[in-house]
Amino acid sequence: MPIACVSIPHFALRVAVLDRPELDGAPLVLGPPAGGRPVVADATPEAIARGIRAGLGLREVTALCPEATILPPHPLREAAALDRIVAALEGLSPLIEPDPERPGNLYVDLLGLEKHLGPPRAAAARLLATVPPVLRPRVGVAPTPFAARVAASRAAPGGTLTVDGETAEFLASSPIASLPLPPDALRRFERLGLRTLGDLAALPAAAVQARFGPSGRRAWALASGHDDARIHPRPRPESVTETLAMPEPATSLETMLIALTRLALRAFERPALTERHVRQARLRAALEGGRSWEQLATLREPGGQWRVVQALTYRLQAATLPGPVEAVTLELSGLVDATGRQESLPGLRSRRPRQLAEAGRELRQRYGTSTLFRVVEVEPWSRIPERRRALMPYDPSTNRGR
Repeated sequence: MPIACVSIPHFALRVAVLDRPELDGAPLVLGPPAGGRPVVADATPEAIARGIRAGLGLREVTALCPEATILPPHPLREAAALDRIVAALEGLSPLIEPDPERPGNLYVDLLGLEKHLGPPRAAAARLLATVPPVLRPRVGVAPTPFAARVAASRAAPGGTLTVDGETAEFLASSPIASLPLPPDALRRFERLGLRTLGDLAALPAAAVQARFGPSGRRAWALASGHDDARIHPRPRPESVTETLAMPEPATSLETMLIALTRLALRAFERPALTERHVRQARLRAALEGGRSWEQLATLREPGGQWRVVQALTYRLQAATLPGPVEAVTLELSGLVDATGRQESLPGLRSRRPRQLAEAGRELRQRYGTSTLFRVVEVEPWSRIPERRRALMPYDPSTNRGR
């Protein structure tokens, strides 16, 4: 089954060049998100050649490379660029899956598309042509997703690479850092003298699993050319989006709350939200200077307009605006039928809340804080089990999560 990987290294920085073409070829550095530690999040090859690397303090960047341009993250711009690329690729294949762990990597299933796209080399060229050249994309084609990603990493910017021979033989010379493992796990392999995937594949699978556990067995399988992963299109949950351009840049919380209330009112007047509630609300703000900022609120139970406003108000009060706001966007997702929710019958009260409240008081007396949590649905549509639900602190005395 041929799989293609469309790769755009340093995705956030290359997307910034779309709006500022004069930066192409300059040393670019991605700064931290608002409120984050002042360290380098990513750097282009031109900056890396001058000694700049991820994790370096921003003050050291100026000393090493005075001409480097430090750019802040722009989630709105990056999400919009990714959506455009996915939409273009979906014109060639129905199965497009962005890599959530590596922004800028997208997997394309080419099974059954030979008549439409031609052989693998021609298909790779067709895929490459859908991405703006200024992003410096590259495409790799191989029998498995992992091998396709490695092939894309070896391709030159604006080029393609197709694996024609044995997958294990192709992977053998790749560095051990190619594996999708945390840095500490990779360092454990390197301390044992395992520098390439071929070194790892040459070991007995049972010995690797005994030393490194299930993740080691998975790494050995990938290094040996065995990858049973399948391409799944990204979920498309139904959502409603409203945008409000500010008459003048807003800097106060009060102005943001007024804008939020207006957006919620407009959103719930849409036919798509008639007699419906939402599970998740995302507030995005476009800031002066080409930056962006966002807050996400997941409701404990699906709610309507005022529940959304209340949840996001709580988020805004606990946050600090990183700059003047030029436009605000409210996205509501996880739409459910409001009439399908069953409320408790009047007069029926369970003893469980009282017992939980007593247990909570005892825990607070003993440990200084309550250790009670409740399971809350976050992204029930996600194919990743860990993202479907989350633990939220639970205060039984008020019968609500904090």
